[in-house]
Amino acid sequence: MQGAPHAFRVAQQERGKKTHNGRTVSPFPAPPILATAPDWPYLTLRAALHARDGVRGLHTLTLADAQAWWGCSDRTAKRQLSRLHASGRLVYTPGRGRGNTSRVAFAGALEGELAALTAHLAGVGAAADLARLSRLGFPRAWVLTDAVRGTFGLGVGPAGTDRLRTVVTRPLTSLDPLTVNSAAEAHLLTQVLDPLLVFDPLARTLRPHLAHHWSTPDGGRSWVFHLRKGVQFHHGRTLDAQDVLFTLERMRRGAPWYLGGVLDVREIAPFTMHVTLDRPDLFFPRRLAHEQALILPRDVPFNERRPVGTGAFRWHALDGGFRLEAFDAHFAGRPLIDEVEVFLVPELRGDAPSSLDVSGVPDDPVESWVPENSVHFLIWNAHRPAARSAALRAAVVEMHDIRAFWQESGRAERLLPATSFLPRCSLNRPPRGHSLARAQALLARAAYAGPPLRVWVLDLPGARQEADWLAARAARLGLPMQVVPAPLDALPDAGDDVDLAFMGEIAGWDEHLSFWSALKQPELLFRRLLPADVLRDVDALLDGYRMAPDAAALEALMTCVEARLLGGHHLHLTHHRVKRRAVHPLIRDVHPDAYGRIDFKRLWLGDVRP
Repeated sequence: MQGAPHAFRVAQQERGKKTHNGRTVSPFPAPPILATAPDWPYLTLRAALHARDGVRGLHTLTLADAQAWWGCSDRTAKRQLSRLHASGRLVYTPGRGRGNTSRVAFAGALEGELAALTAHLAGVGAAADLARLSRLGFPRAWVLTDAVRGTFGLGVGPAGTDRLRTVVTRPLTSLDPLTVNSAAEAHLLTQVLDPLLVFDPLARTLRPHLAHHWSTPDGGRSWVFHLRKGVQFHHGRTLDAQDVLFTLERMRRGAPWYLGGVLDVREIAPFTMHVTLDRPDLFFPRRLAHEQALILPRDVPFNERRPVGTGAFRWHALDGGFRLEAFDAHFAGRPLIDEVEVFLVPELRGDAPSSLDVSGVPDDPVESWVPENSVHFLIWNAHRPAARSAALRAAVVEMHDIRAFWQESGRAERLLPATSFLPRCSLNRPPRGHSLARAQALLARAAYAGPPLRVWVLDLPGARQEADWLAARAARLGLPMQVVPAPLDALPDAGDDVDLAFMGEIAGWDEHLSFWSALKQPELLFRRLLPADVLRDVDALLDGYRMAPDAAALEALMTCVEARLLGGHHLHLTHHRVKRRAVHPLIRDVHPDAYGRIDFKRLWLGDVRP
């Protein structure tokens, strides 16, 4: 990257002899360039050439290359190359004739330029530029320096502002409450928007939030919610029953799966709502404590780039990220920290350590490894011909022995095989045995003669490794598989050319509601890929949630649903992620919970120095 003082030197005979666009141009006419604002076209070009060629002083280049890397037209690419040549950042020698290869020379050492640039950006606190720089794909050690790490984490901003600068390591998916399907995005939304009720995971019960009281006069067929008075939205207006009416009607139109059974929603007083259901449902208030039911203002069109709510933080867009600014008027009390800035940084690959610990914090002992409340699984696409063979489905389950994969791949993380969607249940159930001999016999019974099974997997190193391992094991038994990597924001659908998919789900604080919503939400894989008869049986069982009197009854229903899902081998649970309490190496002085979430509302600076 650029920004270090240029030490470009070329042989004397090369000076002043280059002809470009019909005029003579000195190769390096400009004085040394100091580390100031990043020149992003230059940095993008140098990152792409380094990724392709490694460390070199001279690279070949076509205009098609430059167009692709810059995402621009042929004419714009020529102009950028001319500008960079004239400014002395590089020597550009056009190829002779249309389509011929050109040459680009860099005399300055890339690592040195990056060191100077990152030091400068860190010195002025240019977190957005540093995050953008890290996304260009330069070697990790050249960008994530100690100076850069010091820019992130807890610190004091301008005018004494207490600030957390943190990162996300993948593109954000939906930030609409109706379609949010990721734990990280849901967590962000709850910083900005509030629900009527909240679930207390310790007491395992509901608590008041925007609604200070609620009741059912008829055993669960109708519900009355009394709202707090004086609750302000970020744009200044006060919350009333019409906002709740607007939100619930929006849900009925946009996410009917979530509010199924609602016959009528009406205002009976400025701060009182009445909801009528088609039949009693004691689980209904729990659904109003979920991310799908976050309350929106009726007079502000919803915008994922700047959601407006009553939450503890206001949302502001930033270049390469966003800022959460403490909302002084939040009804439950102002956050202790003033602002949180979040920047997009790419997932670390290849040279990333297996565990990412807080910089400067000693390694945790073994006992700190804790299971995340999530599950990883392998699911068949029931709409594909291969999935119709029960013997083939069972054979793949026999082949996918997660303990064998862990041992053969030398994985450093702790392993918790999954026998349930929830790790606390898996801990009490012994893992099933696997047998390649049984797999071979099942394959013989299946007599599958179709094309290679296409196995969909997120394009992440660990996930790819697991899928490649399964494909290699299947090939040894005569079953061809083709691994199909997919981007992080993609999900396979019923009509896709995919037979199997690796995926994972993370539960929220309300485990029973998370289980229910994962199986009901149409955006997730269960609704997309499971057979219709399995989904009918699952829906019938989940309908029992309506009249479940307590957590024990909900637990029993969940166990029955799991048995139906796993019994036909359409779904194979593999493992629960076991992780340390660790964060991205750009972040210091911050410790997330086992979900990987940071409680922004309770963060405070303490004795941390800027």
